[in-house]
Amino acid sequence: MLIRRIETKTTMKRKLLLFLCFIPFILISQSKLGNAKDSLSKQSSSGTTSNSNSSSRSSNNDGFFDDFFAQILYDITLGIGIGDAEYREISPYPYYYDKQGEYLKGFEDVGKRSSLRIGANYVINRINSLEFNAVFKPIPLIGIEASHLRFSEQTLFNSESLNISSIMLNYYRFREQYFSVWWGFGATYVGNEVDTWGGTFSVGTEIYPVKPISLHIGWKRSFINEGKVDVFKSQVKYHLKKTALYTGYHNYQLGSETVSGLVLGLEYTF
Repeated sequence: MLIRRIETKTTMKRKLLLFLCFIPFILISQSKLGNAKDSLSKQSSSGTTSNSNSSSRSSNNDGFFDDFFAQILYDITLGIGIGDAEYREISPYPYYYDKQGEYLKGFEDVGKRSSLRIGANYVINRINSLEFNAVFKPIPLIGIEASHLRFSEQTLFNSESLNISSIMLNYYRFREQYFSVWWGFGATYVGNEVDTWGGTFSVGTEIYPVKPISLHIGWKRSFINEGKVDVFKSQVKYHLKKTALYTGYHNYQLGSETVSGLVLGLEYTF
């Protein structure tokens, strides 16, 4: 009886030791950023061994470029189809006049031809997400947007990080006193073992329903190898002259993984 108890205890100790040995591997496999980097690193298989592989790779590449440029062509065609853009100037800051947002009709003495807006935001999630962004408008019609996203994840035995930077050229098709609508295209770079550039396009709108509140909705898609990075933003902003505080919801599709949550942000207009 005593020998059986000793054997039972020995077996339990072995199982416990085996379980403890596998814990690091379990935790690593549950790293969302690690999975995201793996999915974004996947490339189409090379076609050096057979004609069928070569044809498949060519088809995938052709499909990528066809989809990407077809979307851009569609947006350009839509912009031309809805008429010519009217003359506008930029307000010193949103709601400079009580009932007008970012754009003016051009008859006011305070209107500007260019502007710069910088900001930062943080998404509340188990995975830390910090973004810095800036939008420079050399003329009211065009905007150059730059952003840098840093994701970081800490587990018990390891840490992961993912950096995503993008540069966009935005065309502000609608520039009215109460709202604006834009679309744009550019490039995105994903670092941290992915180390790849990809084509990007985006659409968005700013709505100014009543002082001092505005609404921002934007969506951006980047093609990274065989994967995609999608960024969706919905924000409610509270304007205090040149400063804006905002909250809302951000959703990031990082290849096979999703990071989303409540966002807190700050903006300043020059």
